[in-house]
Amino acid sequence: MHPAFNRLFYRPALGCSESHFTAISRLFSNPKPFRKLECKLKLLQKRVSRKRLGSNNRKKAQAKVSRLHERIANIRKNYHWELAHNLCDWAGMIFAEDLNLKALAKGMLGKHCLDAGWGQFLQVLEQCCFKRGVFFRKTDAKKTSQTCPNCLTETGKKLLSERVHSCSHCGYTTDRDVAAAQIVCIRGLAAVGHTVKMLSEGKFIGIPTMKESPSL
Repeated sequence: MHPAFNRLFYRPALGCSESHFTAISRLFSNPKPFRKLECKLKLLQKRVSRKRLGSNNRKKAQAKVSRLHERIANIRKNYHWELAHNLCDWAGMIFAEDLNLKALAKGMLGKHCLDAGWGQFLQVLEQCCFKRGVFFRKTDAKKTSQTCPNCLTETGKKLLSERVHSCSHCGYTTDRDVAAAQIVCIRGLAAVGHTVKMLSEGKFIGIPTMKESPSL
């Protein structure tokens, strides 16, 4: 395999989908720690509100709420580090969308975005890449879901319910998040100067393959 193809590309998917992170043609599930423990958290918070102010029972109830918040944060952070190390095992270069995370957190899917913890994951991923010697770079996030990775034709805006990319120009069809990840790949390669080199060598850059994970 040519070393220029020996890389992985990351793109976060919106929280309304079951997929959380996209790399080439592989989707990684979203653990959704807050959503899974939300009912238990509401129950504990309700118990706190029923305790008398300043009482020991109220302090004990508040401690239980704090421990559950810590558990949720630990589950999320542990998953981010585990996924980041897996990506570094499989990749020589990693590209990510430079998203406006504050704006996403204020939208109608804000709870899902915050539960996914994209900002924390990008920080963890960048730190992990630095330690492991893997190249990491953020790319422009504009119209990644509106451009066909096969012919680079703009296909127009998609509804959030549309999870499949289908290009009417070239007929290319794939998962919406996978197509966007491939656009991130192309932009990332162009940013680091690999595109011109690979085209001059007659190599295809649209849909690269992923390095096989090492056997355990």
